[in-house]
Formats: sequence, structure tokens, C-alpha cells
Amino acid sequence: MKRIPFDPKELIPIGEIPSFFPGMPPRPIYDTPVTAKENYLALLNGDIPLWMPGMGDTTMMTVKLAENISRGFVFEAEGIDNNTQAGGPDFFGVEWEYVPSVGGSMVRGGDPKVPDVSHWEDYITFPDLDKVMDWEACAKRNSEGFIKPGKVLDITILTGLFERLISFMDFENAAYALVDEDQQEGVHRLFDKLADFYDEYIDYYHRYLHPDMITFHDDWGSQRAPFFSLDTVREMLLPYLKRVVESVHKRGMKFELHSCGKNEMLVPAMIEAGVDTWSGQPMNDFEMMYEKYGDQIVLGMPITGLTPDMDDSQLRDTIQSFVEKHPHALGSTFSAPPKATEYLYEISRKVYCGS
Repeated sequence: MKRIPFDPKELIPIGEIPSFFPGMPPRPIYDTPVTAKENYLALLNGDIPLWMPGMGDTTMMTVKLAENISRGFVFEAEGIDNNTQAGGPDFFGVEWEYVPSVGGSMVRGGDPKVPDVSHWEDYITFPDLDKVMDWEACAKRNSEGFIKPGKVLDITILTGLFERLISFMDFENAAYALVDEDQQEGVHRLFDKLADFYDEYIDYYHRYLHPDMITFHDDWGSQRAPFFSLDTVREMLLPYLKRVVESVHKRGMKFELHSCGKNEMLVPAMIEAGVDTWSGQPMNDFEMMYEKYGDQIVLGMPITGLTPDMDDSQLRDTIQSFVEKHPHALGSTFSAPPKATEYLYEISRKVYCGS
């Protein structure tokens, strides 16, 4: 990407974007020399961008179909009222219950849809994706304002391989099935079928909505540690995750893994699968991961040291240090003072373009 020197006039806002998070201030739109989309994709393509990208440069989208309604997670032109519409059956007839106090849905445990993964074919019917919603109508309503041409369109697939297994079997049974020799063959057959299903699902998104990136949601850990070892991931999840990544890449899109938990020890498997970017939670050791893996995967990193009560000088110094040290990262100013967004743009523009 051509190095374009910073011009202070870029900081004069030409608009603003409402925050995705309730109560947070809107994000200003600066008069940037290239679009946020071009800049973001430059980083994912291995180039140094013109400024440090972040989540505000993307449009996150989850379309209005039963799969997402069941989870209470619909973000598109035609939303839902979670208090009255969320919950219900997903693609596979699994019933989800929306819990207003936590703002999300869960499967009520104790009566799993698949009591024996060795015979999952007796309990699971895969959906006809042509019939799950009117894809053309979805594309039309979202092209009229929700999809922003200058931003990365990032469509989320909410239920990944392990999360789908949990939804079928309950958590304890799913975790055990990954390591029980008597059940592993059934899990492999199920994941093989799911990888084919995700390929078709991704193709529908590609044909009708033309996203730039697919985010695949598959939580792998708790606050303290992963749910399983790296060896287990390599044996049971990696072959199928790699196929899903290839489904995204062969259609010219980027792949983001959304995986909550302290999963730093599982990053090698993410890299082996071809994952383009992972934004982990703050309990992970980002400095260690950036040093070891920063040239192999784009890490979304919280800017360490930012606090809401910082003065301008402290704020600028903290951001300057972070930008200089992590040129191949996505930066997050979440929970920082509003000025942090402006300073991150200005400082990274100057650092990356030598001005």
C-alpha cells in the first residue's frame, strides 16, 4: 500500500457511526485517504496499513433467520425484539431459550437432542438452506443502507463445530465425546458432514450478500484455560476447521475466528487451519502471542494500559507505544476515553507513514 503522509485535515469528521455497544459514544468518520475497508484488508493481506484498523471499521451482520433468532442475535436492516421474538428452534430443531438478564440464549440442559453421537444420524436432519429464508429479499433490504460500501462487511456464523456439538449433546457430554475413543468416530462423521454444510452456508452468504469476511463463532475455553488440549484440537477439530477456512478463502473472503476463553495455547492450531485473524479476550497473554505468532496471524489486541481517567498526555504516550510495538495488529480502544479513537488514528497514521 502506497505510503500517504498524514494531513491534519483528515481529523475533521465527515460523519459518525453509532456504537454497537449501548451507552458508548458514536464513532467519528474521518476523511481518510483510502476507505476503512481497503485499509483493514491491507493488514489481513500482510501489508502495513495506513492506520491501525479496529472493530469500528467493520459492519457486523447476522441475518434474520431462525438460526440467529434462536440465539437472540440478529443485526441487520430488519431486526427483532429479543424480549418477544428471540429463542426457539435453530437450523436443526434444537430449542434455545432467551435469557433477558444475560442478553443471550442457551439450550436448556438435561435432555440432549443427540443422546448418542455414534448414532447422530438417527436424530439430526440437515436443513435445506434454500428454504430457511428469502435470500434475495434479505440482500435487497440490507443493500439499502445497512451495508456500508466503505467498511468491511463481516457476517457471523454463530455456531461453530464444538458449539454445535454442545447444542446437540450438552457441554459435559460434548467435551467427553472429543476424547472418548468409543465416540470419536461418530464425532468425526458429524464434523465431516458439518464441514460440508458450512461450505454450502458460506456459499449462500457469498452469492447473495457478498461479505468481505466471515466470522466463525466457536468458543474453546474458559477464563482460566482451554476446554481441551492442543493435541485434541489437532485431532478432532483442526481437519474440519481447515475445510471451513478453505470454504471462505476460495470465495475470496477473509476468515476470523471468534473464540472466547484463555486460548493462547491453541493459537498454533488456528494458524495451521489458515485463520486470518483472532481477537481474544483480555485474559490472554497478547504480548507473548504477538512475539511468537504476530507474523502468522493478525491478532486483535486491547491497547494495554488504557484507563478511563487518563489525561491527554498519558493517553497519547500509551497509544504511541502500542502502535510502534504492534504494527501487524488490530487495536481496540474499548472502555478508553473517547479521545482514544482520534489519537489512535492520528498516531498510527504518522507512525505507519513516517509523517
